[in-house]
Amino acid sequence: MSNKWNGIVGMILSAGLILGGCGFSGSQQEGSSLSEDQTLRLSETGELSTLDSAKAKDVPSMNVLNNVQEGLMRMGKEKKPEEGIASNYDISEDKKVYTFYLREDAKWSDGKPVTAFDFEYGWKRVLDPKTKSEYAYILYPIKNAARFNGGQASANEVGVKAKDEHTLVVTLEKPTLSFINMTTHATYLPQRKDIVEKYKESYGLRPENTVFNGPFIVSKWSPQKIELAKNESYWDKNAVSLTKVDINIIKDVATGINLYNSNQLDTALLNQAFVDAFKQTPDYLEVKQSSTAYILLNQKHPFFQNENIRKAITLALDRETIAEIMKDGSEPAGALVPPSLSGEGINSFRINGEIIKPDVNKAREYFEKGLRELGRATPPTNIVMVSYDSTAKRDVAVNIKEQLKKKLDWDIKLDAPNWKVHVDRLSRGDYDMGMLTWNADYDDPIGHFEIWQSKNPMNWSGFKNAKYDQLVEQAKKTTDSKQQFKILTQAEKILTDVEGEGQAGFVPLFYASKAYVQKTYVKDLYRHATGSEYTLKWAYIIKEKK
Repeated sequence: MSNKWNGIVGMILSAGLILGGCGFSGSQQEGSSLSEDQTLRLSETGELSTLDSAKAKDVPSMNVLNNVQEGLMRMGKEKKPEEGIASNYDISEDKKVYTFYLREDAKWSDGKPVTAFDFEYGWKRVLDPKTKSEYAYILYPIKNAARFNGGQASANEVGVKAKDEHTLVVTLEKPTLSFINMTTHATYLPQRKDIVEKYKESYGLRPENTVFNGPFIVSKWSPQKIELAKNESYWDKNAVSLTKVDINIIKDVATGINLYNSNQLDTALLNQAFVDAFKQTPDYLEVKQSSTAYILLNQKHPFFQNENIRKAITLALDRETIAEIMKDGSEPAGALVPPSLSGEGINSFRINGEIIKPDVNKAREYFEKGLRELGRATPPTNIVMVSYDSTAKRDVAVNIKEQLKKKLDWDIKLDAPNWKVHVDRLSRGDYDMGMLTWNADYDDPIGHFEIWQSKNPMNWSGFKNAKYDQLVEQAKKTTDSKQQFKILTQAEKILTDVEGEGQAGFVPLFYASKAYVQKTYVKDLYRHATGSEYTLKWAYIIKEKK
């Protein structure tokens, strides 16, 4: 999502953490009964910006699109993709051609059928350079997609073809293990050419300028609230219990908690200040994200070009203390890839544990060695770390400053600008140290690795290692998940470790979580670790016990 460099993003569509549910959906749970009022009231911290899936990039837009539109596949209850508009699909022997067969009963909210031509049009519109889609790159596994997006090929050369109304043939550049996962992303949604061309620049900016093919439609939309209604044209409408969803735009967490406590919201986000008040109650939920928070060290700066200085900072920090400051279930990070992402098969990528463990004595040895190599008696006193302006992460930055002073006798300065300035400075390389968070868009760790490759435009630290680049490219090409896991494990050690070939290219801090309160009468509201944050299709409300 927007820049992907923050704790708000998020957006994959996989590795979902199922919370608030009981393995039951759409009818009566044993020992309970459905409430007559199937209205769910939840909140978002940001406003909906667009319903145009070709231009959506922020979390609120992705969340709404996940519930009012449906792609070939959607993230299911079992934390893996399941058939959406596609009823089934075939994969060629060379794993480069995917043939999707669409449901004949899939319809748009105006009653017209959803066709393979809608997918071909929607995907090519994303890739059209004129659209200026910031998420176009997620379609790059498709043959000639990147070339078309870069103005070097025509739309007809892109490997997406509607064979007929119910058959879509997709040809990839090379076998891609995560392609089915990728099709659950909002950028892979279909679009109606007649509607887009009718409303032009206003398409997706008002509910009446859009048609929907998902479980819900947007019935009303204002800066304060988005109202969803059950889509009676949806092919699987019998699985949908909720008749209405009120998404209230509440930017202040305290306001959301007050509304929750006064029974005006059914679920609300928590932050550091409110976790303790709810943590021991049945209403408390923690959702593991596919996010890793870390410190970038600008390797164009002479001080951080020294490998021993980087290793010292990496080993000096007590991540248990840092994670405790967050209070939301975040866990200490001793590597690049969070446990919520898969490695080999269904196993967590972290099945072999963490790479980095704090060691203050070694940290001091590395620091003193680095200073000698730089010809310095003492560390520089003008190093500034760009940190977050949000409460919990601001407190983490203060703790990092305190730890470095205590353990390395090194005093750094802090700067906490607003998010726009924060990202701008780091992207331009105008920083010494900088805090960031990277979130995956789908259940594949490869995205966490790509951003550290030498030529990746998002490699804002300037980390360079030829063997690392080679390993990541090798991992992209393999079709064997065991082999890919083995290759990426080697790459992770080069980037993260302080031993052997390890270069301590960044400083891991914590694997992020989010904390919520949710009424116990809300069932089967599925929340995800990656991509859009929740799925409402199977949610329902039971009667409260008297």
